[in-house]
Amino acid sequence: MVCDNLNSFCLDENMISESKDDATEKWRILIVDDMQMHLETAKLYLEKEGNKVFLASDANSAWALLEKEAPDLILLDVVLPGENGLELLTKIKTYHPGIGVIIMTSYSSEEVATAALKLGATDYIKKPLKYSSLNLVVEKALAKLKKVKDHQTEVESLKNAFEELQVSAESILHCMSAGVVAVDINLKIKIINQRAEILLGVRKDDVIEKYYYDAFPFFVNTSLLKNTLENEKNIRMYEVEIAGRGGVRTLNINTDIIYNLLGKKIGAVAVFDDVTELKNKEQLLKERERLAIIGQMAAGMAHELKNPLTSIKGFAQLLLNRSNAAAIPDDFLQVMINETNRMNQVIQDFLQLARPKPPEYKMVNINDILMEIAPIIEPQAFLKNISLNINTSDGMPRGMMDPNQIKQVILNILQNAMEAMENRGNIVVETRFVEENNEIRMDIRDTGPGIPPDKINKIGVPFYSSKPNGTGLGLSISFSLVEQHRGRIEIQSREGRGTTFSVFLPVN
Repeated sequence: MVCDNLNSFCLDENMISESKDDATEKWRILIVDDMQMHLETAKLYLEKEGNKVFLASDANSAWALLEKEAPDLILLDVVLPGENGLELLTKIKTYHPGIGVIIMTSYSSEEVATAALKLGATDYIKKPLKYSSLNLVVEKALAKLKKVKDHQTEVESLKNAFEELQVSAESILHCMSAGVVAVDINLKIKIINQRAEILLGVRKDDVIEKYYYDAFPFFVNTSLLKNTLENEKNIRMYEVEIAGRGGVRTLNINTDIIYNLLGKKIGAVAVFDDVTELKNKEQLLKERERLAIIGQMAAGMAHELKNPLTSIKGFAQLLLNRSNAAAIPDDFLQVMINETNRMNQVIQDFLQLARPKPPEYKMVNINDILMEIAPIIEPQAFLKNISLNINTSDGMPRGMMDPNQIKQVILNILQNAMEAMENRGNIVVETRFVEENNEIRMDIRDTGPGIPPDKINKIGVPFYSSKPNGTGLGLSISFSLVEQHRGRIEIQSREGRGTTFSVFLPVN
């Protein structure tokens, strides 16, 4: 019989019906206590549940058993010969942090237990022990320990997965044909891939953690990433030209905000596409088109000048045949003057198209330009029984443009629309800001006869016009001016329904 005086009860060994030899080992448990009676009693109860139990009465023997048997859990008394339990706990957690430790203390104060928990103990129990509930305490501690180990395993798995993801992301970045540069909220460079190094002429080690505009001073004037971070708006298809060893290259830039999993802004990214070759091919195609247009223009110019010259020549011959030059009719002279003016206008339009004047850029609001045009165009529309409505969008940003040239573009398109409607119909002019592309959009929509699908691509070609007396130079000049502003004109038309000219201009 084994007696536990502190618990005031005795344990008969016959009460333990299951031999430890027959039991299936569940856990390996080390009990460290300087009282042999406590050791033997606790061992009997724990082995009854199928655990493998080791006993030690001092710190040195406990350490030796720990090193040899690698227990899952240690029941450790605070008071031991030589080294105390808390010192041994510190040593265990330093060299074997995965082993669970339950501190056994006879102190009534909670201070020892609190200190033990701070040192890494799994749990604590007070002496005198209640052996009947010891297994429950142990199971609870082991379950807690298992949960911690499972959590550590999950963390390790996540860490490994994250490292693999980082490797994968790094590989993807380096395989991309586009350049990528990512910055934090302070515009310090955190990521740059190999393609960006080549495009921007830098080495990764030289620019990482460097301020973006110190690393790339040629982007200071655009401030794309800075604007993206400050306004939390992405920028699309922004073209810049940079000089490098291989000459000037054209880059197409897109920017985006970077958010963490909680939706907090943590930085921005810029993606660079080298479109130099594409631009060169486009330029080559334009040159070929230009040569074809020159031939068409030459024929058109000859035609436009031939008719007035024929008229002037005819009237000049009539005048030569008259005996009394003083009796020249005024209408003869007026026809000659009109035809001369017509030739002069054709030549002026042609010269403006051939040698366009460079834009004189100013920060202006396109709505203001429309308000200046309205008094000019409204009387003409009224006389032709045409309803003109101008709808401007509030909050329209100002853009860099030449107000006089843009005014000419708008007037040309409006004049063309009014001439197409044969003294009746509606014209609507609308403006709005396209945030995703950082563009100003102006739509000029008429209810005219529309343009046949096979003729739309010819709009803007010099000397092509569907009007009997038209030269087509007005719209050609408009296309040229908008192109100089790095913008574009798009046309949508349905026969019998009308036509919409959409003018797109970049804000910057």
